[in-house]
Amino acid sequence: MKEAEFLGARLEKDIFRMVEETAEDEHVDKTKALKDLIILGRRQFLLNKYLDFYRKGRCSLDRAAEKVGITVNEMMKEAAIGGIRSTETIEEYKKGLELLEKSI
Repeated sequence: MKEAEFLGARLEKDIFRMVEETAEDEHVDKTKALKDLIILGRRQFLLNKYLDFYRKGRCSLDRAAEKVGITVNEMMKEAAIGGIRSTETIEEYKKGLELLEKSI
């Protein structure tokens, strides 16, 4: 079991109810439900943040995927869902494929 630390926090009633409902829905205790919601929320937070960075040209797609903890393919799908179009040219894409093939 991982080492755990205690974190006391006051939650608004609607957030507390959200945790309780999640615990009931998933048949787990409130601590597990809260942990799962935090992890899911953090992943979504990072996804939104790095999709925005990618959209603004502040990071590459592969860097965004790495920071979010997903594959480049998954990040490409998320970018497409978000309506973000790649600025990469066909030539750049082909060169990237050639480099990838050489590294395998």
